[in-house]
Amino acid sequence: MKLTWKVKLGIILVIISFLVYELAYLAYGHEKVLFYILIDLAFIPLDILVITLVIESIISNKEKESFLEKLDMILGVFFSEIGTDFLAKFSKINQCEGTFQQKLCNIGKWEDKEYKIFLNNIKEKNFKSDLILPQYDTHLFFEDMKETLTEKRQFLMRLLENPNLLEKDSFSNLLLAIFHLDDELESRRTLENLPKTDFDHLIKDIERVYCRLIYEWVNYLFYLKDRHPYIFSIAVRTNPFDKNSDIYVRD
Repeated sequence: MKLTWKVKLGIILVIISFLVYELAYLAYGHEKVLFYILIDLAFIPLDILVITLVIESIISNKEKESFLEKLDMILGVFFSEIGTDFLAKFSKINQCEGTFQQKLCNIGKWEDKEYKIFLNNIKEKNFKSDLILPQYDTHLFFEDMKETLTEKRQFLMRLLENPNLLEKDSFSNLLLAIFHLDDELESRRTLENLPKTDFDHLIKDIERVYCRLIYEWVNYLFYLKDRHPYIFSIAVRTNPFDKNSDIYVRD
């Protein structure tokens, strides 16, 4: 039977321990050695407690890092496939002046504090948008949304199958909002000449997706900023809120 390095190390440590106690016995006698053995035994539960807490903390941090890395890759694919495109489309029809959009143009220069304040504002529903579609091409916008969602449906379905995403409530809620919008658009025979009440209903569905998309995008960039600056760089250069964004590295 071939011994592993762990077994060999265990045997060596046991032998060393035995030799140390043997030397102590010869030097100090039976009573003192027995006393110190009992003292050592008394501290074993505390040693186990401390080691368990430390190891559990290390393992927990490693698992969290691994989870965030996997989630980071998934979010990157999501925004490449559909998220960034949707943010750009919705931002073009947002007529609310003095909004967060102007602030998001400079997200590449934000400090950590600014990310936290912005994300908290969205959580607290301090979010204002005014999505207005020109009357003459309203149905074209909805048709484009419908076509995009139909094209990306399988991709979105595969995201739902990923267990890592199920643990992130905010992203799960975003997917739920996107699927709801898809159902609304798909269920209508025509998207032309919609009653105002129906049009307003669809706009609210889009605003729901828009708000949650912004939250995930900002949170995603906040994570990338210090951990993956090279990915952060391309995300900033393709900023959907900046009309002057440029993929080319200029400086």
